[in-house]
Amino acid sequence: MDNLIRIAAEYHKQGDLQQAEIIYKEILTFEPRNFRVLNYLGNVLEVQHKYDEAIASYQKAVDIEPTFAGSYYHLGGVFEITDQLDNAMTYYEKAIQCDPNFSGSYNNLGNVYRKLDMLDKAIPCFKKAVELNPDFWGSYYNLGEVLQDIGQVDEAISCFQKALQLNPNHIASYNNLGLAFSEKVQSNDAMLCYHRAIQLSPDYAEPHFNKASLLLLLGDFGEGWREYEWRWKRKDAKERYFPQPPWDGSSLEGKTLLVYGEQGVGDEVMFASCLPELIAQAGLCIVECDVRLGSLFSRSFPGARLIERIQEGEGYPSDLPPADYSMPMGSVAGFLRPDLDSFPHQESYLVSDARGMEKWRRRFQELGDGLKIGISWRGGAKLGVRRQRSIVLEQWAELFSLHGVHFINLQYGDCAGELKEVKEKMGLIIHDWEDSDPLKDLDNFAAQISALDLVVSVDNATVHMAGALGKPVWTLLPFLPDWRWMLNRDDSPWYPTMRLFRQTSPGNWKSVIERVAEELRLHQMTWSSSQ
Repeated sequence: MDNLIRIAAEYHKQGDLQQAEIIYKEILTFEPRNFRVLNYLGNVLEVQHKYDEAIASYQKAVDIEPTFAGSYYHLGGVFEITDQLDNAMTYYEKAIQCDPNFSGSYNNLGNVYRKLDMLDKAIPCFKKAVELNPDFWGSYYNLGEVLQDIGQVDEAISCFQKALQLNPNHIASYNNLGLAFSEKVQSNDAMLCYHRAIQLSPDYAEPHFNKASLLLLLGDFGEGWREYEWRWKRKDAKERYFPQPPWDGSSLEGKTLLVYGEQGVGDEVMFASCLPELIAQAGLCIVECDVRLGSLFSRSFPGARLIERIQEGEGYPSDLPPADYSMPMGSVAGFLRPDLDSFPHQESYLVSDARGMEKWRRRFQELGDGLKIGISWRGGAKLGVRRQRSIVLEQWAELFSLHGVHFINLQYGDCAGELKEVKEKMGLIIHDWEDSDPLKDLDNFAAQISALDLVVSVDNATVHMAGALGKPVWTLLPFLPDWRWMLNRDDSPWYPTMRLFRQTSPGNWKSVIERVAEELRLHQMTWSSSQ
C-alpha cells in the first residue's frame, strides 16, 4: 500500500488529479479506515473543486482519528473557500487544539476572523503565526492588513516591509505599503511602492488605481485621469462593455453619445457636473444612471435622454437611437477636466423637486427659530475607509452644545440606536423622519437637503448631493482625504458652495469639530442679522 500511496502522490504532484483520485479510492477499498489516505483523497478532491466530496473525505478522517489536526485544517479551508465562515472558524480552532504549534491554522483562522470583522481576534492569531513561523511572509502581510484596518499604520508598514524582506516580489505587499505611506501623506514613498508593484505586474489594477488616486490628490490631472481608467479592472469592480467605440474627445456635433453610470451614487452625482457641457456639445446625449437618481437627473438635465441602469447581459437597448460613442461618466472628466482652470464655476447643477422642498421647509419651520443643519457622521463601505472617515456622535458634543440650532439626521443606514443614545446622554434631539430614507428615495433626500440652511457631514454621498444642489456644505475630512478633495485646500473645484475642514493630524477629529463649532457661531450671527 505504501507503494500505491507514493504513486498516487506522484500523480498529484504532476497534476494528474483524476488518476491520483482513482488510486486513493482503490487503496481505501482495502484500508477504509486509513485516515491519512482519506486526507490525501480530500486534498485531491478539493483541488478539483469537488468540495462536498472533499468535506466528506476529511470528515471520515477525523471521525476515525479525532486528534488528527491536518483534516480539521483542511476542512476549515474548504469551508472558507465556500464562504461557510462559521464552520471554517470551528474547524481551524479544532486544528489548533490538536496541534497548537502549527502556524498555518493560526494564519487561516486569522483570515476568517478578519472576514467576519472580528479584528480583535484576528490580530493575536497572526501574531502567533509569525511567532511560530517567522520565515513565512504571508502572516506578516496578513497582520499588516489588519493593523492597517484599525489605523495602526506604522506597525502595518513594519509588517509589509518584513513580508517584502522574505518575499521581495510580493506585489500586494508593495501595494499595501504604498497605501500605508499614502495614509501618512508620504507621497514619494507611496509612489515608489506603486511603481514597483506595477513593474512586477503591469496588468495588476490595484496599484494603478492607487497611483491614480495619489496623482489626482496631488493635482496631477493629466496622468491621474489616464491611470484612473484602471478603476474598472479592480477586483471589486465590474467592467461594462458597449458596442460603441469610446468617445475620444472629438467633436460631438450631430453625434449621439451614451454616457453610462459610475460605480457609486456619490461618483455619479459628482461626475454629473460634466453633463451640461456634453449635452450642449452633442446632437443627443443619452445618460444612464442609478434608478434612484432617475427623477432628479431628468429634472436637472432636460436636454438629455435619461435611461435606467442597463443590466449586465442586456446589451444596448433596441428602443434607443443608435449611438456613435459610449463613455463611462467618470472617464469624461479626462477630457473636460484636464486641469483646475477647466472647472466651471456652477454653483449648482441638480434641481430638487419644488413640492418636496416645500414639504420639508414646512417641517423644519415647525421646529422653531434657529438654523436647520443636516448632519451625517459615517462614510465608506470598506472597514478601513469607514474607520478613517467616520466620527462617532459623542465627538460632536461641542457642536451639539450650540444654542439656537436644530440638527437634522441625514445619515443613511440604520442609526436609530445612535440617535437614542445622543438623546439619553446629551439631551439632544437629532430630528429624524420615517419617510426620509436616502438609500431608497434620493429625490426626496435632495428636496430635504435643499430645505436646510447648512449641511455638515463627513465624506460620503450626502456631501456630493448637497454640493451638486448648491447648498452650503461643510465637509469634514481625515488627514488623508479621498483624491477628489486634494491637499491643502479649504474649497473644492467640484462644488463652489463647499468648505473643507481637514484633520491636522491622523485621527484628530477634536480640532476639526472645534473649528466647525467656531465657524458655526460666526455663521449664526451672520444668519441672524440677515433675518
